[in-house]
Amino acid sequence: MRVPLNKIADMAKLGATTVKQSDDPVRIAVIVDDTATPFLIQTVRDAFVPQTTSAIVRVSRIADFDAALKRDTDIVLVLTCGSDALQDAVQRIVIAGAPVAVLCESSVEVPFIEQDTKMLGLVSATDETTLLETLARWILDHTEKQTAFAANFPFMRIAAANRVVTSSMFTNMATGALVFVPGADYPVMVAAQIGMMIQLASIFGKPLSFDRVYDAAGILASGLGVRAITRQLCRGAGHYAFAVKAVMAAGGTYAMGRALCSLYESDIDYSRANDAVSSFVSFLKRNLSTQDAQQDVVDMTA
Repeated sequence: MRVPLNKIADMAKLGATTVKQSDDPVRIAVIVDDTATPFLIQTVRDAFVPQTTSAIVRVSRIADFDAALKRDTDIVLVLTCGSDALQDAVQRIVIAGAPVAVLCESSVEVPFIEQDTKMLGLVSATDETTLLETLARWILDHTEKQTAFAANFPFMRIAAANRVVTSSMFTNMATGALVFVPGADYPVMVAAQIGMMIQLASIFGKPLSFDRVYDAAGILASGLGVRAITRQLCRGAGHYAFAVKAVMAAGGTYAMGRALCSLYESDIDYSRANDAVSSFVSFLKRNLSTQDAQQDVVDMTA
């Protein structure tokens, strides 16, 4: 079975692109209304602590937003619990040009926002988990810098990872259903799964290092296992073999994606594995050197 060279090239390009995307500059303006509760302020303060130097969070009072909202702003967050001047202030902030999310504890406090638009949205909740989960989805829907946002702000990583896993799952589902040449679908699916791994690693702040070789090896082994099971199932599926292939491709890719997310969340240390590999390589080098020396002696005495 031959892995197409163009797929390897595509994976290399994806890796370079993903690393670049994770380093994209991120600029967030947090504008605080005088009515914002300690809950809103503390939740946002704890959540928006940049993990890299590429992100900047600018904070100001709502009355001073003209001086704080700069042209490079990606997202604006307005923290409020409602006020008489809020609607006029939000309208002026929206005109400034960046997507605006108004955060409050109840939608009743901001009655003038009836539905989300491309430039304005409402996120309301009285508990931290719901607020951050909803806000993470909103930001990902309103920015093209999804990898950079997730890499910088951990509360966004699960939402961003779910999108990557779902996209890869549907891609491989289509591949399983539409590729009819035996064996031709495997390298295509593996390429998509490796691409998924690279994207997830960047989302969770894992660099493209030798450690990713272990992840890739796991994907290759899992892919072979799924392929073997799929072949057995397809033998008895008759004309519905394409459906079996599609379901197995989707299920296998989804399972790999969830496993990778758990792996990166757990922050597993590969140092022991790296030490074992280094020791094995050193052992091979010593043996090869010994064999070369013995061969030289044989050649000299011949």
